[in-house]
Amino acid sequence: MNRYWKSFQTTKNLQEAICLWSAKGGFGFCFLGIGWGSKNEDEFDMLAGLGAHTSFKGSHSKAASFIESSEDFVFTSLTYDLKNQLEKLQSSREGTIEFPDIFLCVPKVLIKQLGSTIEIGVRTDSVSEIKHEEILNQLQSFISPKENPPQIEQGQFKMSREEYLDKIAHCKEQIQLGEIYQANICQEVTWTCSGLDPARLFLKGYQANPNPFSVFVNFGDRYCLSWSPERFLSFDDRQILSQPMKGTAPRGTDAEEDGMNKASLQNSEKDRRENVMIVDMVRNDLSHFATKNSVRVPELYTIETYPRVHQMHSTVTAKLKDGIHAFDALIKAFPMGSMTGAPKIRAMQIIDELENSKRGLYSGTIGYFNPNGKADFNVVIRTLLYDESKQVLTAHVGGGITALSDAESEYEECIVKLKPIQELLYEFVL
Repeated sequence: MNRYWKSFQTTKNLQEAICLWSAKGGFGFCFLGIGWGSKNEDEFDMLAGLGAHTSFKGSHSKAASFIESSEDFVFTSLTYDLKNQLEKLQSSREGTIEFPDIFLCVPKVLIKQLGSTIEIGVRTDSVSEIKHEEILNQLQSFISPKENPPQIEQGQFKMSREEYLDKIAHCKEQIQLGEIYQANICQEVTWTCSGLDPARLFLKGYQANPNPFSVFVNFGDRYCLSWSPERFLSFDDRQILSQPMKGTAPRGTDAEEDGMNKASLQNSEKDRRENVMIVDMVRNDLSHFATKNSVRVPELYTIETYPRVHQMHSTVTAKLKDGIHAFDALIKAFPMGSMTGAPKIRAMQIIDELENSKRGLYSGTIGYFNPNGKADFNVVIRTLLYDESKQVLTAHVGGGITALSDAESEYEECIVKLKPIQELLYEFVL
């Protein structure tokens, strides 16, 4: 690997400085949360990168060779609409905020923080111009400036409540006709805003909801602020792990109500059916590049508790065949079943018919490959996207629809998922 690392000890918490540092310039990633690397022993509390040494936005068929030839950390984002390259599909709707379908990047500078240890990695061809000590001094001397609060207008759903209920009814008709078994139907919310500091908003959101697969990405004048609780895929050499999440319940106002909500989710027939359908799809997706008889389901219907919701997830594991690159397995499983439906291709066709806006980066994936055969990727949910030039913020919310779905309950689940983001925005304005 063509990167020179230096390690430093610090008594100062530098996470805010590191995250704001990643928002400088035309490119930056900041991975934050206990989930990242937790299944492949690639430990860090925060991983951040700044500047693009090399980048790639081409065909998915050439991405694996770019990753292999880089021999370095490769930060990666894939939009949901990459599906149109992978299958005979299209996105007939316009997108509010556009991102490249594939974006791979080797950062100029990397920072890994674990406890009181800060590791700074600089490309060897940049060492003469970028000094490790100078970067550390900038971080340690960082003082958070006071800024005026942004101006944010009331959020607007792109479809009315009645429209959403009609979409659910139409989706259930398709299920009754045997076209699909399940589909994830989403709706978009937009806010007009000005004077927003997206990195600060991301950090404030993480303090309120420290979800395990949170990530902040700076694409220049467009930003992704994701507080995702869900892992898509991780790779540890030849071992693959997926943790599809299906089934949501709100936290209770007290311990008794909280326990009842959790038990209700655990025993929900609708959520179990939805979850196991996605598990079967993931098993099928992974089997294409897995060694024979290696696909396993070690966890089924596990309930994870987060600050605002309970979530049901399961775990699927497999062993990657020799000679297959992890990116190829990632693409074969993409888009993730938890955000599409079953069968996947027909579900995606129906999704495009029913949703009235392009998903873009929402329900895509963000993650990284490291040079030691490890990789980790999230599901881009619980996310705000921001276009600084347009002065617009967007979020998507939705849920999985099955034959047992109640349209009113599905709408309320959207509201439950949106509430933390709404509260964050209005608190941020004050």
